[in-house]
Amino acid sequence: MVPLASIVINAVIPPLAVFAWLWILVGASDSGDLSRKGIESLKYFTVLSNLFCGVVSVIYLVVCWGSGLQLPLWLVTLKLVAATAVMLTFLVTAFLLVPMYGWKSLYRGGNFWLHLVVPLLAAADCCLFLPVGEVPLCLTLWAMAPTALYGVFYLGRIFLHGAKKGDVEYDFYGFLRWGVKALPAVLAAMLLSTWGIALALRLLGRLVGA
Repeated sequence: MVPLASIVINAVIPPLAVFAWLWILVGASDSGDLSRKGIESLKYFTVLSNLFCGVVSVIYLVVCWGSGLQLPLWLVTLKLVAATAVMLTFLVTAFLLVPMYGWKSLYRGGNFWLHLVVPLLAAADCCLFLPVGEVPLCLTLWAMAPTALYGVFYLGRIFLHGAKKGDVEYDFYGFLRWGVKALPAVLAAMLLSTWGIALALRLLGRLVGA
């Protein structure tokens, strides 16, 4: 039986994610650094991961409604993947981007919801209310899929446009500070970090969750 709190959280996440994105879409000046007005806002992993998390929450609600609140393993795994993606955004913002841009700039406007609120809601839902601790270890590898897909997109833009260090148009996350040769290592580190987040959420789910 899915707790009511989980239903409420998943009912809140989609409108919050869409609302925050629309805020950025129509007025990036109110949304701090790493924001772009218009459809170009979709180039950011923050926006994509939060919208993905919203879609997964909608799927979760539909399945719960249609299956008598019984959660199949694939859905629990998908929820873990989505929570991991937005928690990657949360952690990269807090520990990598805040030192570069300052916290006021990254937790303003729409980014307040995308960098902080939605990730914490998704993580709390997974760890407290869903049986993520029962997800087989091999299935946690799926948590790296969004990061891997985005990495291909991000590095593809860098190489296609010949971006250099300091080029905020194509290297807006500043990964070129370590040089082009280091990019594969940076991607590998991001993938391993993503998997580590999934494992941490799984462990917390075992310790304190459903």
